[in-house]
Amino acid sequence: MPLAAAAVVALLASDPPPPHVRPDVSLGPFVEEGARRSPSIRALLDRLEATDVIVYVRMRVFDQTALEGRVGMLTTTAAGQRYLVIELACGRPQVTTMATLAHELYHALEIAQQPAIVDAGTLAAYYRRHGVEAGGSPGRLTFETEGAEQAGRQARRELSDNTRHTWTLK
Repeated sequence: MPLAAAAVVALLASDPPPPHVRPDVSLGPFVEEGARRSPSIRALLDRLEATDVIVYVRMRVFDQTALEGRVGMLTTTAAGQRYLVIELACGRPQVTTMATLAHELYHALEIAQQPAIVDAGTLAAYYRRHGVEAGGSPGRLTFETEGAEQAGRQARRELSDNTRHTWTLK
């Protein structure tokens, strides 16, 4: 192998793998700030790094104005890799959106800890057994768990205690 090619291979081999939580490019600074300001968010991100799920994070305009965020299955590959998406409501105050991020990261961790959740059907079945129905729209029920509710409340307290912020939602 030529020396230049060997150097490129060595450099690529030394690159760290991409993180398991992958926000849209515009949300990267927001997630970083949430992790900096909230030990709970940082802990959830760290715990998700130790799982087999990949979680994408994006903003979304929801039809239901009361909906702050949600997590859902995107796909599971033939090799068993599971992909989730967290969608956060546009136009909310920063602290609200960060607390919602914590809430949804907790749900992602719940899913990650259940290898049997591999599609929308097994996801819904899990939350029917372990969550409480929280409404939703026809054909799209939503569920809550006490753990996710607590994660959101804890992050909100931490974020309220730490008022310094540098990122603005648009």
